[in-house]
Amino acid sequence: MSGYLSVIPFILVSISNFIKKSRLENWIFSYTFIAVFFITLIVVIDLQVFNTWGYRLDATPLHYLKSPREAWASVSSSPLIQLFISFIILLIIASYIVYRIITRNIDNWNYIENLPFIPISVVCLLSLIIPIRGSLGISPMNQSTVYFSTNNFANISAVNAPWNFMSSIVNGTYDKVNPFTYLPKESLSENIKELYATSNTTQKVLRTDLKKPNVIFIIWESFTKKATEKTINGESVTPKFNSLKTEGIYFSNIYASGDRTDKGLPAILSGYPAQPTASIITEPNKSSKLPVLSKDFGNNAYSTAFYYGGETDFANIKSYLYEADFQRIISKQDFDPKDWNSKWGAQDGAVYQKFLQDHAKINQPFFSTVLTLSSHEPFEVPITTKFSGEDEESKFMNAMYYADQSFGNFIAEAKKQTWWDNTLIVVIADHGHRIPETGKKVDDFKIPMLWLGGALAKKGIEVSNVYSQIDVASTVLRQVNLNAYPYNWSKNIFDTRTKPWAFFAFNNGFGFVNQSKDYVFDNIGHKIIQSKGNISPKEQEFGKALMQRMFQDYLDK
Repeated sequence: MSGYLSVIPFILVSISNFIKKSRLENWIFSYTFIAVFFITLIVVIDLQVFNTWGYRLDATPLHYLKSPREAWASVSSSPLIQLFISFIILLIIASYIVYRIITRNIDNWNYIENLPFIPISVVCLLSLIIPIRGSLGISPMNQSTVYFSTNNFANISAVNAPWNFMSSIVNGTYDKVNPFTYLPKESLSENIKELYATSNTTQKVLRTDLKKPNVIFIIWESFTKKATEKTINGESVTPKFNSLKTEGIYFSNIYASGDRTDKGLPAILSGYPAQPTASIITEPNKSSKLPVLSKDFGNNAYSTAFYYGGETDFANIKSYLYEADFQRIISKQDFDPKDWNSKWGAQDGAVYQKFLQDHAKINQPFFSTVLTLSSHEPFEVPITTKFSGEDEESKFMNAMYYADQSFGNFIAEAKKQTWWDNTLIVVIADHGHRIPETGKKVDDFKIPMLWLGGALAKKGIEVSNVYSQIDVASTVLRQVNLNAYPYNWSKNIFDTRTKPWAFFAFNNGFGFVNQSKDYVFDNIGHKIIQSKGNISPKEQEFGKALMQRMFQDYLDK
């Protein structure tokens, strides 16, 4: 990074014989202080990005600047005052140091004859290619160059934040070459075929007398299994959800595909896996090619609707929803401003209420989706605090408690509706969350899923096999007798030959989980950084095959 930053000063020095000394001094000072400002800003932002997402700052946050209000809502729970003070202190110290260095050298600057000064300066300028590349070898420096430890936190710490940020802007899309090429084609195909074994049959869990049951998806923000199991002072954080487990089919070993809402939506509605270094939803030219449940239901005479209390512009969600052919898209502007009691928009209670009002007169059958927001940062809720504490975890638990109460109230009211007996309700998270922290990354992706509604033929069942968020699309379509063939990444949970496994991706890494083992693999260091059980070479191949084939599919869209 220093090599890149040195290019302009080296050019100025090379032509300094033709520039007034005072002007040279001003240019170098101006450039240096601008560089110091932005480098310091990146370093400070990187502190919070790592604290929140668990990886170093890259170009990802830039996607969210298209929706500044929602971006601010995401960061407003961060320790902004402490970060700002840190930024000012670092900026003052760095500026003072570079001022002393530049002043001392400018004061001693003497005129040198053009020969040999200019040729030597040009050679020095060209030689910057060495520190820029990081070596004289065949391949230039990348993140793995600084990996040195068996402790992955030490490796992540060794990555230079400004370089990582700039590198991701230049190379982060990987739009031509798959960087996750681990296996030859023959081995790759064999592993994928083994993972996706199928009998093309399904066990029915819905009532057979219903030709076209209504389907409701409730996509719950940051909902983790950890939260459902959490108790504070003897009280459950999600009592309503937990009490409803026995009224439907509870899936206790589901894993989210990605770590953000813009990855969770296509995972659920399109059965499409998350990408570690990109998000397909931010690229309409690619996301428009995905199959979507709303299209399939709409093409089969279902009315379709999407409900969200916030701005759908955020993270390019709106383009995905329009491509999905939702007949009605309800967002923040459709709610009374008095209900905008969150920085994001309308709270869950108001969204559920509007949903019930609208569906009292909606044509059946219908396919409707609700995306909640109350359990998103900054964890603002319109109820009295349930759990004391101003720390981030306490706020998250309070927000989750409110989200649970709103959900429970919705189900209670839904049972009174005329459409309840003909309806399947699928409750699942958009992604997991690091809170409450367990020290195991796998736990951050483990989410609950619950099927409710009068359309169920079987109730009080727990499905304990390991499955993925991306398996929901195919499973639901087969239950309602619709074609699931385009959802080639989605497995049918109720096919007796379906193998129990899940795969998830995060920034430059992936995780693979089966019934008894799991591991987390770092794509930069090319090694397992966390694991449970004795991971065989074959199980490592499964994860690598999925990473390689899934990302290639994304590139080919």
